[in-house]
Amino acid sequence: MTQTVAVFGATGAQGAPVVAQARARGMTVRAVARDKKRVSQMHPDAKPFTAALGDKDAIATALDGVDAAFLHLPIPAGPDDIQTWMAAFLGAAHQVALPLLVFTTGGPTGDRYPSSVVVDAGTAGMKGLLASGIPTIVLRPALYLENLLPPMFAPSLRDRGILDYPPFAADLKVQWTSHQDQARIAVAAMARPDLAGRHFEIGTPDALTGPELAALVSGWLGRDVRFDPITPAQFGERVGDALGNPAAGFALTDLYGSIAKLRGDEMAIDTNALEKTFDVQLVQVADHIMHWQTGG
Repeated sequence: MTQTVAVFGATGAQGAPVVAQARARGMTVRAVARDKKRVSQMHPDAKPFTAALGDKDAIATALDGVDAAFLHLPIPAGPDDIQTWMAAFLGAAHQVALPLLVFTTGGPTGDRYPSSVVVDAGTAGMKGLLASGIPTIVLRPALYLENLLPPMFAPSLRDRGILDYPPFAADLKVQWTSHQDQARIAVAAMARPDLAGRHFEIGTPDALTGPELAALVSGWLGRDVRFDPITPAQFGERVGDALGNPAAGFALTDLYGSIAKLRGDEMAIDTNALEKTFDVQLVQVADHIMHWQTGG
């Protein structure tokens, strides 16, 4: 029997690859976003649904009758957004008795990270979701590899060959998560109700130092690239200004400041265990970057 899944944020950077991976595995996909026309254009082989994250009734319509759902929350514009979104989503999920939710935290969470406002809030939210009464698998990505693509994250990269992101010491081995690898794991998780109640750190196979990443980026851009990181505070201010969102800037400063306290390979995870648990094959950072280079 074909599995039916709902993917929220289907036109976004995290949701769109999940739709593609689910369709590749033969699932019937309800692609959910606020702009139904854009959903249809991006995913012509999926069933388009319209729902804002605060609209409980629309969410319930999209969830009714599915076997599983995927949810990734966007960057909030205000302090109450996440609470509002989750209240609406969980209310709808209880209303239709959603069999399984696969939720991604969108960034590092968990007790092994140094305490900070953002990390602690994310960890508490994860624990609350797992105790919500909705069968849930939580995926905890590291830093998204695709952060290298927007100019606001590394504005001097293309014109000057300076990679000043991530804002960490040169010897910290940074764990990355590609949107594509997250999608592979998420789609596999939606077929694993037996894993409900568990959370998993996820990532692309290799953790890299800043200079190692710069060498790979150099091959992508076809020019020499030097790793010269700024501080977490400088990074948060830069992105917050670019977004016109000081709260996002604070959150990034706080999160990256927490990660910057790690040393050596303390951020690295065992992706072999991930591959075995979810029966997926993850892709090396170099191969993801080569995929960007070829436009594949």
